[in-house]
Amino acid sequence: MKRFTGVLATALVTVLVSAGTALAQTYPPSVDPTSSVEGTTGGGGTAFTGASVSLGMVATVALLVVGIAALLVARRRAARFTA
Repeated sequence: MKRFTGVLATALVTVLVSAGTALAQTYPPSVDPTSSVEGTTGGGGTAFTGASVSLGMVATVALLVVGIAALLVARRRAARFTA
């Protein structure tokens, strides 16, 4: 039950952090026909999507990686001392 609660809480936080930016914007976004991206001439190259990664999402991924690494280290140490 404890593991299920942890997974559910992690999933909820991830959804809230990743959806926070989308929910904060107005839909549908208005299009400005004169808008352009600085440094582009148009017609070729990589398209500008306007995507930006929020600090909360970066923190969530970093904490997830640190947690998985700590779990793996703890399991290896426990296996070494019990064998």
